Amino acid sequence: MEFGETVRSSIRTLWSHKMRSALTMLGIVIGTGALVAVMSLVAGLNRTVAAQFQSVGTDIISVSRYPWVQVGDQEEYQNRESITVEDSEAVGRLASVGLVAPNIHTRRNISYEGNTVRFTLVSGTTPEYETIDNFEVDAGRFITGLDVDRRRNSVVIGSDIREELFELRDPIGKGVRIGGQRFTVVGVLKEKGDILGSSLDSLVLIPFTTFEKAFGHRRSVVIDCQPAEGVSMERTIDDIRQLMRVRRRVPRNEPDDFAINTQDDLTSFYNRLTGVLYLAMVGIVALALLVGGIGVMNVMLVSVAERTKEIGVRKAIGARRSDITTQFLVESIFLTFLGGIIGILGGGGLGFLVGKLTPLPAAVTPTAVALAAAFALVTGLLFGVYPASRAGRLRPIEALRYE
Repeated sequence: MEFGETVRSSIRTLWSHKMRSALTMLGIVIGTGALVAVMSLVAGLNRTVAAQFQSVGTDIISVSRYPWVQVGDQEEYQNRESITVEDSEAVGRLASVGLVAPNIHTRRNISYEGNTVRFTLVSGTTPEYETIDNFEVDAGRFITGLDVDRRRNSVVIGSDIREELFELRDPIGKGVRIGGQRFTVVGVLKEKGDILGSSLDSLVLIPFTTFEKAFGHRRSVVIDCQPAEGVSMERTIDDIRQLMRVRRRVPRNEPDDFAINTQDDLTSFYNRLTGVLYLAMVGIVALALLVGGIGVMNVMLVSVAERTKEIGVRKAIGARRSDITTQFLVESIFLTFLGGIIGILGGGGLGFLVGKLTPLPAAVTPTAVALAAAFALVTGLLFGVYPASRAGRLRPIEALRYE
């Protein structure tokens, strides 16, 4: 038989048993659909998180008492010595370091004319913080060197704070109370959005010296900085680590008692989170395809038994073993491939609906489509080999006598 005739014959056979073929494809449809849907959601999340990380800044080096992603003994972090303004000044003198901005944090209630935003992040910092942490001013201005030198009660507010306190009113020049003390709004930051579910716009910034005057200076400082022009992140981090170990008198064989955080730490943490999702996806897909594959093999074995006499007749008039084997193998592959196409369309449609109807983003990628199609084809091939081989091995005389 020519291959084209083999394919046509396989399609006719499957079409003559439409219900059985549809039920057989169900496992393949579920497996490939789940694969495409989950990969679409993960791809959408990856794009969103990458954009969020970009909004924070890609070349930030943050030296602090605690790592951004804390694992292990929490008491060890609590017992670490505070990082000081003097440490920040020393880091700023390194040749490999460009801009440096010490910042210090607390949480306070912020109020204006009866409206209150509770437990808001209040950061004391310097003008360099705007460039290092990729802030943009939407209205007014950022903190200036004069604000820092004169310890002015100036405040720059995030977009979330503006919406909750002022709604549609212009906040510039208005007086707000932070922790009971009056500050004048001098600027509003452009919206940054969320990162890993945490808003980047629910904060206020005040001059570093004003923070110390209003809320005390006995707090650990966070040192945000950038590499100098033409200097790699790795070299800058190495220089900062050596300096901080010397300043904090860390013994040679002891680990750092401070943390140097970069965007790579957040990326690694996010990849670990999505890695769990990928493992769950692989388990679901593998189980669905195993069930689907077993179903395909069972149906093909039934088909071989039902068509035993047909096989005997075809062999008696000259059909080769390879002809019989090929036809049944093509039927198996066609069955799973068709189920894969339906699953891809269903999974892509589900991902699209989730992206439109929920806050979760979704993006169907060529990789997901190709992987789902490959899984479907391989399933048909693996689970169709045994029934096809069994059909091809039938002896003509025994097949003709089969009842």
